[in-house]
Amino acid sequence: MADKLSLKDAFQHFSTQQNALDANLTSLGTRVPPTGLGQTRILTANQVRKSYPIGGEKRSVLDGVNFYADSGECVFLSGPSGSGKSTLLSIMGCLLESDSGEVTIAEHRVDQMNVQERTKVRRNYIGFVFQRFQLIRGISAEDNVAVPLTLQGHSLADARTRSAELLKRVGLEFHRHHLPSAMSPGQCQRVALARAVITSPNLILADEPTAALDGKSGQEVMELLKELIADTNSATVVVTHDPRIIKYADRICEIENGQFK
Repeated sequence: MADKLSLKDAFQHFSTQQNALDANLTSLGTRVPPTGLGQTRILTANQVRKSYPIGGEKRSVLDGVNFYADSGECVFLSGPSGSGKSTLLSIMGCLLESDSGEVTIAEHRVDQMNVQERTKVRRNYIGFVFQRFQLIRGISAEDNVAVPLTLQGHSLADARTRSAELLKRVGLEFHRHHLPSAMSPGQCQRVALARAVITSPNLILADEPTAALDGKSGQEVMELLKELIADTNSATVVVTHDPRIIKYADRICEIENGQFK
């Protein structure tokens, strides 16, 4: 079994990773009024463009994309590899700088913010779910889930209490003290789901959440994700290639060659 890290070291490691991501940040935004009965527009992207230099030339990845997600809904982004869906997700998550356009998260114009302000938006308003879980290997499931609350300034005791509640919610009550290395991929992704919602985020961004899972585990993870969306009323965007989980989408947006069909 891997040696356990001190929680202080783990939090420092997590913070260092977040600060490293901030070197690439900028996202964009405009205020949009509430839409639909009982719904609020949480995320809006207007005319977002992104290109990368390749061979001395710029290759367009996003070509004036418009997108939105409302509270309580689960929107899928689908499309072939290289279509721009993961790039768009990264821009909406304040992890990547766009070339132009606007993105609003919970009525905050994040394109007008500095690095520290964008970090606060990411920590306070966004929960992330990754294909490969991105759990800290040297600490327990309970402490992995507790990390985001601690980064917000909550006490470790309070964060652990809330973490334990969420782990029970996702069926891992008796795995609280297990290291990620002692858990199955499906269990690790459940831990990641609990971590994503512990701050009650306005927005959940999931990048291929079932790609590393077998069919049964993938279905279970998506069932839990939908339940957690209902619990938190978060707007959720899922990037996926997985046809097995399409039934869990409230809306599907197909992107190809940097534009929505």
